[in-house]
Amino acid sequence: MHSLKTSIMQTIDLKLLKELTAIQDTPCISIYMPTHRVHPANATDPITFKNLYKKTLQYIQNNGLHEHEKLIQPLEKLINDKTFWDHNDEGLAIFVSLEDTQILRLPEKVQEITCVADSFCVKPLFKLYHENQSYYLLALALDDVQLYRGDKYQLQKLDIEDNVPTTMKEALGEELTDNHLHASVVQGAGLHGYMEKSQEEDIDMDRFFRKIDQAILEHYPIPQDVPLVLAALPEHHSHFMRISKHHNFSPIHLQINPQSLSKTALLEKIQDVFNKILEKRKKELLERYQLAIPENLSSLDIGDVTRDVIDGKVEVLCIENGKSIEGHIDVDERIIVQKDGQQTDVINELVRMVFSYGGSVIVLDEEEMPSETGVFTINRY
Repeated sequence: MHSLKTSIMQTIDLKLLKELTAIQDTPCISIYMPTHRVHPANATDPITFKNLYKKTLQYIQNNGLHEHEKLIQPLEKLINDKTFWDHNDEGLAIFVSLEDTQILRLPEKVQEITCVADSFCVKPLFKLYHENQSYYLLALALDDVQLYRGDKYQLQKLDIEDNVPTTMKEALGEELTDNHLHASVVQGAGLHGYMEKSQEEDIDMDRFFRKIDQAILEHYPIPQDVPLVLAALPEHHSHFMRISKHHNFSPIHLQINPQSLSKTALLEKIQDVFNKILEKRKKELLERYQLAIPENLSSLDIGDVTRDVIDGKVEVLCIENGKSIEGHIDVDERIIVQKDGQQTDVINELVRMVFSYGGSVIVLDEEEMPSETGVFTINRY
């Protein structure tokens, strides 16, 4: 008997996708359902799950899938597990194999899906994966510096006080010039005095920002594939960017006073930033597709797409959100066939193959797709 292993997750990462797509040629059950965070709406979630469980079990029994029946039976105890349903997020995904069972709480609503096959249904996870983004946020002001780690759904403040100076006075101490200790210029100093003050302030800011930058590099090394978002006033923003040794800044920043916003408001601002980045990437993707057409480096027809995927030609596979095509890919015959007794989906199999070959999978909404076939590709050759 395999165990129920529950993973409470909001970020669908590359490691998880690799684990799930690697499982194949063995009995697998996938269940997706929307859930609710609060009472009384979440009281309906066990009922929804019970109906999906019964529907899946009935399908398994009708098709004589005895190995799958052994897999699904341990899930029955979840129906009356009040503690389990009291901790819902927006969605739930359950993956059952001979090895174990993974239960993922998802941060967004998903369609109801039940899949009985010899691999997992992973399509819905790719939308969550690509539309989310882990990042660090540096909230920078002269008298308050904060570092956060976050994604689309949450923002976590890091405790940096022992490692990073959080004010200019703390960072520079006795090195701080008189013009920053005393904000006003001596009366009668004139233009010359003003220029000295301005130059000294720039020198102080330079020293302060360099100390912050170096401390973060030393104590909080950020992976190169994780962007650093800077939230600062415009004049501080340009100054910090000029002296920083970080090479993974986000292409879009928040030119604001971060002290004026709560953590919730900061998260909303960042969500706006990444939504703009996502829309820009989608636009660039569709432009690449248009350029690929006259070069015969793209496919729309499901048969052509299937053969290109089998041949390892596909660099980017774009699929329509929620679209399914019933069938199974016979790799040896290079055709789509029906597989008796199993709920196989051609698009899901294409997703798994492209991902395992090192390609990218992008999920677009129906109105964003250039055709009604549900798929298109950008090919390597």
